[in-house]
Amino acid sequence: MSVGSPHQIVKSRKFMMALKSANEYGFVNARIRGMKSRFLTVGNYESLLSSGSYEDFIKILSGTYYGQVISRDSSTSRPNPEELALILSRDFANVSTNLSRSLTGKAREFTNTYLEMFMAESVKSIIRGIHVGLDRDEILRFAVAQDPEQATLFETLVDAGSVSTLIDLLPHWDLRVALLTKLPSYEEFDSPAPLEVAIEEWYLKKVLEALKEFSNEEARRVLDILESRVILRNVLTALRAVTLQWESRALEQSLIRFSKARGFTDSLKSANTWRDVITKMDSTRFGQFGGRIARLYEETEDLSDVELAIEDYLAQRVKQLLTAYPFHLGTIIGFFSLKAFEIRNIRSIAVGVERGQPAENIRKMITIW
Repeated sequence: MSVGSPHQIVKSRKFMMALKSANEYGFVNARIRGMKSRFLTVGNYESLLSSGSYEDFIKILSGTYYGQVISRDSSTSRPNPEELALILSRDFANVSTNLSRSLTGKAREFTNTYLEMFMAESVKSIIRGIHVGLDRDEILRFAVAQDPEQATLFETLVDAGSVSTLIDLLPHWDLRVALLTKLPSYEEFDSPAPLEVAIEEWYLKKVLEALKEFSNEEARRVLDILESRVILRNVLTALRAVTLQWESRALEQSLIRFSKARGFTDSLKSANTWRDVITKMDSTRFGQFGGRIARLYEETEDLSDVELAIEDYLAQRVKQLLTAYPFHLGTIIGFFSLKAFEIRNIRSIAVGVERGQPAENIRKMITIW
């Protein structure tokens, strides 16, 4: 009996793998395609940014998918920014939970692990807010809770009063250990950067462990996004370091260590000028984007503009996961990431409009893909 040529065998294996992926992700992919149509458009964002008042903002927002969310969960037709933030967090929680339940087996387990990114980012924001003394509402608008229990946790952390007390209140013992290890550096440099690094490294370790259950091809799509985030965030950190003339130890404590980007991260420690930092990107796949950052910084000399450019770049890379071959983990994490961007955008615009900030200032706080 003929078993076919090597080429035919490889082709058959690829077909079977594709069929397996389609069966595993088919249902959730169909749901994601439907939910993508609910995302705000560029036109929606421009209308929200140009709102003449907070009342107008709510009216415009109510003309989008979020109108039904507000009607269902708000106690009034015009929720204030704080109530709106909670409503949006609940919507994110409902969407993420329902999509996770559409998955089974290792895909579902990985998705639950990946979703801890939003918890990690929220804890970073809370630590940062407590460190600089922001008021309670200001801190909470940057924290996206996945469920009511997490929303309560975030409120408890914000009310901790100090970073050391906040660490003691965290429910994840391994995260507490990671943060306590970095607490002396936080106190030495009077900066939350070492703690943010500890959180990021804790999260990355969990994701890498979860990815061991998947093929190299499947894991590659996820690792591409994670590696991009690490490299570009380290670039931004190195730019801050040379601009503000940090000592070498401060920079080292602020760089995220990730096995997939170790060489590049180590190379940043020797940069002495912002041009040195950008030049080191030439040896990576981000060389062209590095040139864009260089031109932008030359024009404005404002690192907040560079940070926004990086967030925009990452959002575009995430978006690509939703337009390529659809039956893989990347489709799921891409949707969750863009949904989180959107919620953060709406909350930032709401607060900005309510406080009478110019549209141009608010635009610098959001990421539109």
